[in-house]
Amino acid sequence: MKTIAVFLMVVAVFAGCTATKKLTDDQRDALMRWGTETPFEIVSHRAMPMPTTAFIAVVNSGILSPDNSAGNINLVGNANFFRMKGDTINAYLPFFGERRFGGNYGSNDLAIEFDGIPEKKDITFNEKNQALEMRFSIDQKNDNEQYTILVTIFSGNTTDIQVLSSERSSISYRGNIKPLEK
Repeated sequence: MKTIAVFLMVVAVFAGCTATKKLTDDQRDALMRWGTETPFEIVSHRAMPMPTTAFIAVVNSGILSPDNSAGNINLVGNANFFRMKGDTINAYLPFFGERRFGGNYGSNDLAIEFDGIPEKKDITFNEKNQALEMRFSIDQKNDNEQYTILVTIFSGNTTDIQVLSSERSSISYRGNIKPLEK
């Protein structure tokens, strides 16, 4: 009997939990405007690189400040942005991780940087996460590296940018979105 009572209590707790709260129509429309009408800028405060063995070895050498780890790097104070205005997308995102193939010879700028009109762009509303998702492909500025980008915008103006590269390990960024000033 005691087991049944505990089981029913656990079921009741899980039944009362929901992963995401359903957005109102106004909140959903406001999210959709980020992807279609409103020019915006995202400034990231955290980078989450894929922690490979080599990257973890570098981190363990003590090169990062104490509040950072192999999978979570504080970007406060580091210049970074992701902007979208009309069809044009440009970004400068610091890169932490492993480069799999050689880059430009003599290049000392290792950031993820692009500026232009993406090849493919898909904007959808994710019902499960109650968030706007923008997927696109674009090339590195002054290089032949290609990126597949997923930008997720949540209702609290928080964002997640996931970057898959043809030449580097994957990385994601957490930040906040705001309208571009005119």
